[in-house]
Amino acid sequence: MSSASRFKMRIYSPQCGLKDLYHFKKTKEGWKFENYRCKGEVDKGGNPLFYKALITESISYPDYLETYISSAWENVDTLKKEQVQNIFDELSEWISDSENNVH
Repeated sequence: MSSASRFKMRIYSPQCGLKDLYHFKKTKEGWKFENYRCKGEVDKGGNPLFYKALITESISYPDYLETYISSAWENVDTLKKEQVQNIFDELSEWISDSENNVH
């Protein structure tokens, strides 16, 4: 699969009551990350911008999230695009569920 593929996460934001969109595109060292607030290079686990974006939106996230995003990065070149997107979809649900359970 082409590592140029972009993957998206839709995560519920309690500030606006909607799901915000986050994009990840694999790079040699990590990800190119983008959402409506910021964009830039992040490491394999999404640090630091992804987590800053979540905190800015007052979104709580589960422990070990960084490990799962790193795992997705490791598997981008061996899985089909749909399989990797499914990982991001599951992570989006996990974060949104964690956020809803906190409040």
